[in-house]
Amino acid sequence: MKNARHSYAVVTVIVMLGMLLLPVVQMFFHFLPEKEVTGENRAMAEFPMLKLSNMDAFPGQFDCFFSDHFPFRGDVLDISFQYNLLRHQSPIPEVVIGKRDFLFSGKGEKDLYEGKLAFSELEQQLAVEELACRAKRLDSMGIRFYVVVAPTAMEVYPEYLPDYMQRADRTVTEQFCAMMRERAPEIRFVYLKEQMLQNKRNGRLYYKNDNHWNPVGGYYAAEEILRMMREDYPPLPESLEGQFVKRPYVKTSGNLGDMIAVSDRFRYFAADTDYRVSYVDSTRFQHEEVSDRRYEPIPGFAYPWEYEMRYRTNREKPKLLVIRDSYAGAVMPYLSPYFSESVFIFDAWRYGPNWDIVEQEHPDIVLLMIYEPHIHNIVQYSLSQ
Repeated sequence: MKNARHSYAVVTVIVMLGMLLLPVVQMFFHFLPEKEVTGENRAMAEFPMLKLSNMDAFPGQFDCFFSDHFPFRGDVLDISFQYNLLRHQSPIPEVVIGKRDFLFSGKGEKDLYEGKLAFSELEQQLAVEELACRAKRLDSMGIRFYVVVAPTAMEVYPEYLPDYMQRADRTVTEQFCAMMRERAPEIRFVYLKEQMLQNKRNGRLYYKNDNHWNPVGGYYAAEEILRMMREDYPPLPESLEGQFVKRPYVKTSGNLGDMIAVSDRFRYFAADTDYRVSYVDSTRFQHEEVSDRRYEPIPGFAYPWEYEMRYRTNREKPKLLVIRDSYAGAVMPYLSPYFSESVFIFDAWRYGPNWDIVEQEHPDIVLLMIYEPHIHNIVQYSLSQ
């Protein structure tokens, strides 16, 4: 009996040592296959250099590196994903799993919706004053200035949010909009939430697996933008109905779905419907994207190929310059056919005036498109000058 207990203890120790040593051996020799981790939408931490000048920072940097590269990481994340999926909970705080498999961003969007986003009245005032100064300078140059705020999916589809999320009585976006209308009435301004809510019955306006609106949402956003501009430029269309052809196809990924479905085996939220959009009258007006890139992207910008995009037609006027973020991507196909030239600048979420580009392009219209959680970036830009 003693020998049996002794043998059992020895085997237990050997097994435990093996379990402890296996990840270390795997880390250096990679003798077992591992699942590849995909779709994290970020750069993985690199092995830090150990230098005398870096001793204090090295432990934290190595911890970040090991978290991104520990052995069997893909397998562990897949198991974690399955477990959380069974409980209908997101494995990461950056994504909120809603009802009917609708995904929402858990970053600034969630804080904004719940009233936790820190954006004081003084900061809102600074943002309004910054935009008013831009409007005044653009007006002196003979340029019309418009500001459009894009709502989050949470504001348009609150019925799909989990029950534990409660909306603030008044969000900072609503406070900012009220201040814009009161203190800068000269700026042509619209918050597109009401337009999105009014058109929900006409089809889903946001992706289920992504925090952006889809081309259907982009259609109604563009229609409202053109309606606002038409007061100054009557030749712009009253409606976009019948002007575009939308061809559906399966969208195989989305930024939120990719963040939580870490391998192809568990891309549970990946499939969604998207549309390819083409302008019906493209032959008559020769609407086309051109590769005439004139400006260098901002250093370190994650999407340098999207920094400058340019479209031309054979229309005579007006010329449009848009300072944008990724939300304008679904709007661009609907806006660009109605202007002689359309220049879209994605300035790394700074939403700056980009005076050098304005002076070189000489547009008739400058449109600033802001995703509502980023309104605070206007303040940050103003304070950095």
